Amino acid sequence: MKISFAQFSPVHGDTVATTNLVAEKARDAASSGSRLIAFPECFLTGGSYDDRESLRMAAINIDRGDLEPILAAARDTGILIVVGFYQIKGAQAYNTAALIGPEGIIGLHHKMHLPFMIGDRFVDIPENSAPSVFDTPIGRIGLAICYEVRFPEVTRTLALEGAELIVLPAAWPEAARILPDLFTTVRAAENFVFLLASNRNDVDDGMAFMGSSHVIGPDGQEIINAGIADGIFSVDIQIEHARVKSIIREPGVYEVHPFRDRRPQDYRICAMPSIV
Repeated sequence: MKISFAQFSPVHGDTVATTNLVAEKARDAASSGSRLIAFPECFLTGGSYDDRESLRMAAINIDRGDLEPILAAARDTGILIVVGFYQIKGAQAYNTAALIGPEGIIGLHHKMHLPFMIGDRFVDIPENSAPSVFDTPIGRIGLAICYEVRFPEVTRTLALEGAELIVLPAAWPEAARILPDLFTTVRAAENFVFLLASNRNDVDDGMAFMGSSHVIGPDGQEIINAGIADGIFSVDIQIEHARVKSIIREPGVYEVHPFRDRRPQDYRICAMPSIV
């Protein structure tokens, strides 16, 4: 099946226009046969804010119907859409990635690991920390956001919950190049999953993002990398490859079973001094 990611600039400072643009690009991807398209972190709202109030003023309110153009695109075409935005829900504010399908919102992931930078300084850690893994017509999809790729527990938990494709909306500047160059490859390979990272390639309030959106296969091989180019990029994958969690070179002689051979009963953290 074909999956896609988008790498281009939003309409800066205009959430409504960007939302309509996402809907338009999702329709384009669907017309070319894509079953899923992913957009970067905080794509609808932008990510750079100087205080909580300005972030809340710009944030998406799902109950108000702010996502309707995107919901309509999924409803009309059947494509799955993953997109990031700051969200308000009552008194809370979250960094959110939504998984949207033809029946509506399939699931929301609220970023649990928040670096002390840009708008993430002003949002809340969600109380519900259940793994963000969702059944879809194309397979089980797990969601994480940007910085969370630094935490092996996040991706491993998604894989243990059956995720076959992990979608990671991101906003990586050049200083974070180690993440798409190394971390995503390791996370995909150690968990035998497909990993799609959709990053920004524009400039937001002086912060330049490096692009390099890509898809990694369960074998740790990069399938596609967009570099710094604008566009919608697509690739065909066989999702069933992510259901094989063993490496068998010669049956009965050379077998490696990283999931079966786990020993969670032996993994524990001893008391240690605080690490800064």
